[in-house]
Parts: sequence; C-alpha cells; structure tokens
Amino acid sequence: MSNYKGYLLKFGNTEFPNNYFAEYSSTPDQRMDNDAERDDNGSLQRSTLPTGKTSITFSTHILHLNEKINMQNIINSGIVNTVQRKCYVTYWNDETNSYDSGYFYIPDIEFSVMDASKTDILYNPISIELIEY
Repeated sequence: MSNYKGYLLKFGNTEFPNNYFAEYSSTPDQRMDNDAERDDNGSLQRSTLPTGKTSITFSTHILHLNEKINMQNIINSGIVNTVQRKCYVTYWNDETNSYDSGYFYIPDIEFSVMDASKTDILYNPISIELIEY
C-alpha cells in the first residue's frame, strides 16, 4: 500500500501543482559526516550523523505570467523568513516512500522571458532548488 497522496511538494499547507513540473529530482536523506579521516592503514573512519538532509531540484514547463505569479504565491505560502528565503516544505521522500517535512532555503531564481506582449509575458522553464537546513 502506497503512502503517496498525489503531490510531490507542499509549501506550508499549499500543494504545488504537479502539472507545473517539467522535471523533478530529489536526493533525500543525504548522509553527512561529523568527522571523517583515514587511519594509519588508509581505512576511512567515519562518524556519520544520524539524520540526513534532502535537496530537491525542479523546473517548470513554459509559464504564462499568471501561472508564474501563482507559483510564487504557493512558494511564498511556505516562507518563514523572507530575508533568508527559508521555507517550510513537505515533500515525497523516495528513500522512505513516505512524506517528510523540513526547512529549506531557496537560492536565487533566474527568470528568463521567452516572449512579451502588451497583455502577457511568456517565461522559459524556471529552475528552482530547495536545500534543507
């Protein structure tokens, strides 16, 4: 029985629409070492922390201005610190096949315009990265 509830990301309490994704990838629960060094025999000695951190990368399909604004509003609904661009995210964890939640920061986002008219702007796919604190 699957724990999947039909979404990959949720910012705050707002689900991010799956149809906005052109690509989506995650590296869940990345192992982190507190200390790692080689002993006198050249064997690696690791002190691995008990919890890992997740990174998520996705890109959108081509978006119209209203879609881009909607996407920004969804992301902003999870923001807990605007200066740090820190947000609370619930995500599908492919390692555990369940949902996890955590605080992530979003590096700067580039917006590339494909076309602009008097009534609309058409954006090239937008890439967004989420890096867990």
